[in-house]
Amino acid sequence: MARILFVEDEAEVLGTLKKYFERQGHIVHGARTGEDALEIVDKFQPDVAVLDVMLQEGPAGPDGMNGFEICSALRDQGFHRPILFLTARTSEEDKIVGFDAGADNYVTKPFSLPVLEKRIEAMLKRVGGARYLYHYGDIKVELGPNDMAIHHPDGDEPLSKREAALLKFFIENKGLILSRDTLLERVWGYRAGVATRTVDTHVLTVRKKLRDNAQEPQFIRTLHGVGYQFIGEEN
Repeated sequence: MARILFVEDEAEVLGTLKKYFERQGHIVHGARTGEDALEIVDKFQPDVAVLDVMLQEGPAGPDGMNGFEICSALRDQGFHRPILFLTARTSEEDKIVGFDAGADNYVTKPFSLPVLEKRIEAMLKRVGGARYLYHYGDIKVELGPNDMAIHHPDGDEPLSKREAALLKFFIENKGLILSRDTLLERVWGYRAGVATRTVDTHVLTVRKKLRDNAQEPQFIRTLHGVGYQFIGEEN
């Protein structure tokens, strides 16, 4: 699962992109203007940005930022994740301008949604995969291959690899009741029936780092004698 930003002025095309990629399990943000795109990147830090070049049909009209300008602005503000152009502009000159602006790939319209998805996956593999950044109110949970932490407004709570794996499994199985045996098998690789309190100990630690109240949980609910349930509502 990746967090993807699509910047596209045509509402119908944007809707198609969002519908397809959300159905594949991705978190999708859509923007029709450069200003909205920059705001989304600043707030959500997507794993990849997919930009149209010509945005004249968006709310900003022909006076708004074009895709090349958005790309340059993203790089200037420190966005280092992959950027792909998805556009009807097919000339060699346009492609050179796009790469000079900081793009990593260039796809021309018309396009295949499955092929576009594979291109995005390939770009993410080259940078170590999706960062797995989740937002819960003013709390950010980062579960990437190198950065594992819970970011609170007043400070960060670093996570061990096992704590991050446990929290990631909870998030990916939101709403499901997960028994201790299931967690031991899927997160630790142990066989079912092993007598250990390691699950409860790790859940307690993750809950503390989330600053979750066990009596009135916002993230991890304990179902005594049954297991645990992740109930966090992402932004």
